[in-house]
Amino acid sequence: MHDKYRRVSEIKAQTDELLTQLSESEYRSLDTWANNLAHLRVTFDLFSPFMTDDPDFLAWLNQHDPVMVSEIAMTGRALMALQNFFRVALKQTQ
Repeated sequence: MHDKYRRVSEIKAQTDELLTQLSESEYRSLDTWANNLAHLRVTFDLFSPFMTDDPDFLAWLNQHDPVMVSEIAMTGRALMALQNFFRVALKQTQ
């Protein structure tokens, strides 16, 4: 469990850094911002083997670090909101 926790913590640190960049950095182009958003999506997907495919680890993590579980879930919700925004925006431009 501790190796899995270490890996999830590493992924979490990467997603936190990307979220900070996306929300607080000044970008010279929309392309660069979109590239970082794509990197966030790819990095977030690395959680899947631990969070959805391993219910025993998820139960362990909920017991030992419920704040991390909550923050990961909220990052996922934020990504879903952004994806929905882009879907709606694309429909309006067509």
